[in-house]
Amino acid sequence: MNRLAAPLVALGLLSLLGCGPGEGVRSYTVPKPNEKAEPEAGKGDYRILGAMFPADKPAWFFKFIGKADELAAQEAAFDKFLASVKFPDGPDKPPAYDLPDGWKSDGPRGMRADTIRVGSLEMSVIAAMGGPKENVDRWAGQLGTKMDYAKATKEITAAGGVKGLRVDLTGPKNPAGAGGPFIGGGR
Repeated sequence: MNRLAAPLVALGLLSLLGCGPGEGVRSYTVPKPNEKAEPEAGKGDYRILGAMFPADKPAWFFKFIGKADELAAQEAAFDKFLASVKFPDGPDKPPAYDLPDGWKSDGPRGMRADTIRVGSLEMSVIAAMGGPKENVDRWAGQLGTKMDYAKATKEITAAGGVKGLRVDLTGPKNPAGAGGPFIGGGR
């Protein structure tokens, strides 16, 4: 054998030793660490109390946003406000309503028919676009939470018998920073 052939034969024999019948290619699955846990529905520092009138095909949105604890302090007044909503000229025209004590109308602004202030809180009254589920889902996204439509909504009746949909969502993100013309917190 020449000097070059001997090392090649040795290398060939060694490679045969490593490939026995029990050996083979192995693969492993390593789970990735959960980068971001999904927020739990109904948990968080921010809240949207809202309403859509009429319930089945909304023409008007009422969207009250802020810190969850601040809105909780106004929830009874919000419900009293919703009970006063009426449509004297039909649902295609701006609604009428009675403002609870301490609530102030700033009038129309941009696309809003009205902006209602309660201390540092703000509620928008705006002509609706889209259906109830799509908008409730969008609002939940603005809060950074998942939506459970059945838990987040309930049918209500306003003045004059108009059926509406009351919305209550809570999440970790401030919806005032969510952008878009339909939020209630642009200042």
